[in-house]
Amino acid sequence: MARVDDFKESFRLASVELKKRDIATLAKAAGGEFSPEQGLVVAFLGSKYSVEIHQEADIRRLNSTEDVSLPDKILIAHYLLGAAGKQSAGKLITFRQIPDGHFYFDAFQRRARDPLVNFFGNNGNLFVKCSEMIGARRVENGDYGMEFTVFPHIIVQLVLWLGDEEFPPDATILFNESIQRLLSAEDIAVMSGGLVYRLIGLGRKIQSGS
Repeated sequence: MARVDDFKESFRLASVELKKRDIATLAKAAGGEFSPEQGLVVAFLGSKYSVEIHQEADIRRLNSTEDVSLPDKILIAHYLLGAAGKQSAGKLITFRQIPDGHFYFDAFQRRARDPLVNFFGNNGNLFVKCSEMIGARRVENGDYGMEFTVFPHIIVQLVLWLGDEEFPPDATILFNESIQRLLSAEDIAVMSGGLVYRLIGLGRKIQSGS
């Protein structure tokens, strides 16, 4: 089965589960908003998304005509299904510490950590600028550490060490401990890669002057 068909089936299954839930309860548990006029609205990477659950679930970005990608729709749906109210963030953990993280670790490195290092490893200022464009804040970690509120109850830190004559650039990605109760390891890998490539896209626009 083609990858796009896998995404479509995953979103279909999530939609079926969403339609079984009470929308107002979902919104409260996920840190979102609900009103009869607007429906369920949840924040994802600094933007707000409307989640419509009627005959067929759909997710749209507010104040935008752009289509939401299937991976993003799946992440938002899975986040809503996994949310159970605000929990203590706990300590920061690595991807390897997430249950089943070792199964997806190589894919996680290729999808998220390696592209982060390859694009921003020698340009920390560009990394900070792109991160701030989607609402991240600076943290004291590594040479350049940025913290992102990906969802209301999910925090991700991207930490960059610049290269020098002795060592190549390096990076790590950290998560609030409670993420493992909200998303699967596979979802977390997809989310991390999506975040990194969003930053790379912004970086390329800045570099091209567009």
